[in-house]
Amino acid sequence: MGIKKDKNLPEPPLAPPLKGGGSDSELESKCAEYLDGWKRALADYENLKRDQSKNLEDTRRRIKESFVSDLIPVLDNFDQALNHAPEVPEAESWIEGVRMIQKQFVGVLAELGVELILTEGEKFNPNLHEAVGARSEPDKAEDVILEGILSGYRLGEHVIRPAKVIINSKE
Repeated sequence: MGIKKDKNLPEPPLAPPLKGGGSDSELESKCAEYLDGWKRALADYENLKRDQSKNLEDTRRRIKESFVSDLIPVLDNFDQALNHAPEVPEAESWIEGVRMIQKQFVGVLAELGVELILTEGEKFNPNLHEAVGARSEPDKAEDVILEGILSGYRLGEHVIRPAKVIINSKE
């Protein structure tokens, strides 16, 4: 199937001849020059598209990290509220409701790709943990995390907030 011509449209103009009559070699050289220019422009365009895509992904990642950073203190407050919940029978159903909301909140963060940084029993990693204290327990290896003070979170490979921990020190 070819393209149908509209009888009402004029014929496209022919390309003007090269000045000076031009030989075949001159014509081939001009064609090669134009083809090279077109290939460079196409390569530049492909590079631009790739760079634009990378910039868009970086922007999305930074926006998501910022959003998650704003939400983490809310999760901390849920943890604190549940740690200080009164132990009275009248409050049990209310506390269970708060636990369910916290669980839902954690689920939403997990869907965004947020992961909890493991602490207790793990070897201290300065890229994931922030040591806020040390104590000595002879039965444990040095630089093992004894206690997590504040939860840490990461989004993919990027640490949103390092976990604040107490480590074992042999000194």
